[in-house]
Amino acid sequence: PPMEITTAMLCDFAQVREGLLFISSGGVTRCHREELPAPINVFMALVIELDRIEAQRPHSMRVHIADEDGREIADVNGTFEFGSAEMLLLEENPTIPIALDVRNAPVERYGPVQMSIYLDGEFRRSVTLHVMQSPEG
Repeated sequence: PPMEITTAMLCDFAQVREGLLFISSGGVTRCHREELPAPINVFMALVIELDRIEAQRPHSMRVHIADEDGREIADVNGTFEFGSAEMLLLEENPTIPIALDVRNAPVERYGPVQMSIYLDGEFRRSVTLHVMQSPEG
């Protein structure tokens, strides 16, 4: 199978250590803010599965964060690669865990925030965070 995002979620905290993805309080879909502008205050956790051929070259990744009018909140760009395909077992598709700290992306209005994920310039998946006003006291 070609390169695929098998996991994409928002969470309170994410990190990659020793090739493993650690997620705390995953599956965030809403955030409450008393006042705006305010930081978005979430991490994005991704797992990307590659095939053996794709594992042998670097790939680009972009996460475009925008409000419901398409106004850009943040744009995160990077690259990833697996390394040597000789390390793989027969029939093993390598996975790449990625933790993105987008906590400081500034939200200026209530409503949905769309986080669109592109791999090698091609749209692959999106995750939505609903920014809501905190309920009164």
